[in-house]
Amino acid sequence: MRWSIATAIASTAKGFLHLHRHLLKNSDPGFALAPSLRLCGFRLWVRAYSGANTDYKVVLRSGLHNLDCEDAFNLFVLMVESYPLPSIVEFNKVLTAIAKMKRYDVVITLWNCVENTENLEISPDLYTCNILVNCFCRCLQPSLALSYLGKMMKLGIEPDIVTASSLVNGFCLGNSIRDAVYVAEQMERMGVNNDVVVYTILIDTLCKLRLVDRALELFKRMKNRGIGPNVVTYSSLITGLCNAGRLTDAEGLLLEMNSGKVNPNVFTFSALIHAYGKREKPSKVDGVCDKMVQMSIDPNVFTYSSLIYGRCKEGRVDEARKLLDTMRSNGCSPNVVTYSTLANGFFKSARLRDGINILYEMSQRGVAENTVSCNTLIQGYFQAGEIDLALGVFGTMASNGLPPNIRSYNIVLAGLFANGEARKALKRFEHMQKSRNDLDIITYTIMIHGMCKACMVEEAYDLFCKLKFKGVEPDCAAYTTMISGLNRDGMRTEANALNIFYQNARALKRKRIS
Repeated sequence: MRWSIATAIASTAKGFLHLHRHLLKNSDPGFALAPSLRLCGFRLWVRAYSGANTDYKVVLRSGLHNLDCEDAFNLFVLMVESYPLPSIVEFNKVLTAIAKMKRYDVVITLWNCVENTENLEISPDLYTCNILVNCFCRCLQPSLALSYLGKMMKLGIEPDIVTASSLVNGFCLGNSIRDAVYVAEQMERMGVNNDVVVYTILIDTLCKLRLVDRALELFKRMKNRGIGPNVVTYSSLITGLCNAGRLTDAEGLLLEMNSGKVNPNVFTFSALIHAYGKREKPSKVDGVCDKMVQMSIDPNVFTYSSLIYGRCKEGRVDEARKLLDTMRSNGCSPNVVTYSTLANGFFKSARLRDGINILYEMSQRGVAENTVSCNTLIQGYFQAGEIDLALGVFGTMASNGLPPNIRSYNIVLAGLFANGEARKALKRFEHMQKSRNDLDIITYTIMIHGMCKACMVEEAYDLFCKLKFKGVEPDCAAYTTMISGLNRDGMRTEANALNIFYQNARALKRKRIS
């Protein structure tokens, strides 16, 4: 039996209050109201609009799907001034319509105005509260959603599973998985039993954070509680396992889906196709495609992009080009990732002109270039030895409204080293250290590898030893690169010492995980 609201408040208020205070420190204090709707002007707004000869009932009866945000806003204002006031159900319809337009800030602002306007008695119900909790979370303000949960409970409105799923999703959107799990546990203590939606949100987030083992533990716990996973749950886990390179486990889950009569969807199959293509297993890819045909599941843009990626990785770029044509003939429009993947395939096959033509075709077909396509072109030019052209594209990215990201810089560093321009790479790296704060382990590994190749092993080793002081944890690739460089330069004592340290660190990490 569900606990009463009084019991729930007594047993969980401290926990939520602690979490709320912790999160409020990181929230945006100016978020609550948009500049166009200050509270003091709300009544004036209402009175100014209420002169229009519009019956809100007629608008509601005709449906709200044709309204834009301004129309919906004006309708809400008209309803506020109506006498008698419409029911909360009718207000909820308008708030829902605005939320579906993804104007969550407008929903919050309107309701803030309602709550802070004198002599305006519109009492929310559970549906209203859930709309608002969801809007706070969608605005990446889960701390404010928790605050509103407290207000709900003071009004005597018990949260339900929709409230719980919105809150959990809010924290997951910000990758605050610990807080998301904590909220889910607190809601259960309040008598709101988590369902497949809540578990799937948590599992999906854990997989995206590459915490696949924890996701599998949660998956097992969910099944032990008698909650059956759905296709989204399975697809999230299979995608996570594929991204972690655990294809055998992913295949096992696919078999479990079939035995449990849960039909895979296009996302399930696409994840497998991408993983098989990445590992150059064409027979496996063909098997998945055949299965999709048998089940009458049409491939989407991600499926086609994954197929094109697989063909390119195998060096079958002409087949990949034909897939692009097949994709369009089947009514599936390629996106910037599709074109960039194919262009990159041509560049890696030393077919610079074909790669450039693909990117030109992309722009001609109205697919806007982005940082990904620019990075692809820069990499292609470097691979063809066209250093000036590569740096030219890189130099114009910001002025074209596409600021280079860390991957752009990493491509430039790697390209300069690969073309024997170590001095230019070092100079650019020096500038990066002063101007950017997002240098990652990939950046440093590129530098270490390039410096070792340029007979600067001692300088590379010095950089490696400073990584932890820079707040960067060396990974397997960084250790391997550095150890290899030391060995090639005859610094075997340092190489052996570093290898022993690395193996001990790995053993300690495995022990902690187990």
